[in-house]
Amino acid sequence: MDDAARRQDNHLLVVLSNPPTTSGVRTLQRVEQAREMLGFTSVAVANLFGIPTYRTGGITAAGTEPPGWLSARTDLGDAIRQANAVVLAYGCQEPAGSARAHFRDQLVWLHRMIDDHELTTWMVDGRPRHPSRWHRHTYALHPHLTFAEALPLVLLRTVAIANNPPSAMSRS
Repeated sequence: MDDAARRQDNHLLVVLSNPPTTSGVRTLQRVEQAREMLGFTSVAVANLFGIPTYRTGGITAAGTEPPGWLSARTDLGDAIRQANAVVLAYGCQEPAGSARAHFRDQLVWLHRMIDDHELTTWMVDGRPRHPSRWHRHTYALHPHLTFAEALPLVLLRTVAIANNPPSAMSRS
């Protein structure tokens, strides 16, 4: 079955870092706001890394070996094949230590998949900021606007390049 036949109509994918250990309600609310703002009829989330941690920084310890990264590729690949577009929102801070190399390999793989499936890509001001940080970012730039008014000003279309994925070097 080709990609066009597998894709849902008007379906957005939001790529996050890893599964939460909490409900993730705030993140999912922001994901829903992005879906509405961009005009998609449905949305799904998928993660770069398959092991839950309390905070994204926990990936430094949990992501030292390949299994958590490689297992995420199955769900992430399926989600990409079903999507019409993608929001990159996995966060702006790379894990440290040996997890960093796995993280970078995962980004190269992700961006090749995005390129191969010719998906339109969005990020918040050109960085893969996590949805839990979007409000802080919009308020810093547009303190006189509500979040709903400011989000369209920062959630911008971008170009995903397989050989040069967006940097995730500093905090958002």
